[in-house]
Amino acid sequence: MITLYLILGLLTAIIGALPLGAVNIAVINTTIKEDTKKAFKITIAAGVGEVFLALFALHCSLELSAFFENNQWIQAIIILVFLSIGVYFLIKKNNSQPNKKQVKTKIGKSKFLTGFSLAFLNPPVIIYWIVAIALTNKHLFELTLSTPLTALFLFFCGVYFGKIITLYLYSKWGNRMSKKSDHSKDKLFRIIGIALIIISFAQGLKLFIA
Repeated sequence: MITLYLILGLLTAIIGALPLGAVNIAVINTTIKEDTKKAFKITIAAGVGEVFLALFALHCSLELSAFFENNQWIQAIIILVFLSIGVYFLIKKNNSQPNKKQVKTKIGKSKFLTGFSLAFLNPPVIIYWIVAIALTNKHLFELTLSTPLTALFLFFCGVYFGKIITLYLYSKWGNRMSKKSDHSKDKLFRIIGIALIIISFAQGLKLFIA
């Protein structure tokens, strides 16, 4: 029974990490512009950020839910940011021989900080975890701070490895694209841009309906 907490954490993290988001894009972009080793630094730090985010949502689920419902301007800002990034990637052109020193100066200073901050400072994912925890408590089993420590430990282990597995697969995809032609990289950037624009419009529609 207690292993169900591990499986729950693993599956919930994978489902939450599958949609293309800021961390996924950072992993893909770093893989293409630099290498998989540096992208993996973002991945392992993002896993830690995801655990803290899930713990934060578990601790403050009721308060956070009310906060986001009463402050929809935060969601609106997130939507605009996603839309702006999407448009940027849609019109971005790949440089066939990027300046590695320039790239390192821009995004190579702290992969761990980048991965952690992109994963943790992510209000839409907080909402996702709030909903996931609420559904778990309603339909599956109790998942609160009063849950036995062993069960919580397994759950958060599942969250960590679920995030890492998903981002690792994104990194492999980015590595495959980096070995192809520049045209393929441009195509990848367009896919990322279109995905982000679709996500922003979908979130905007949900916010408008709500």
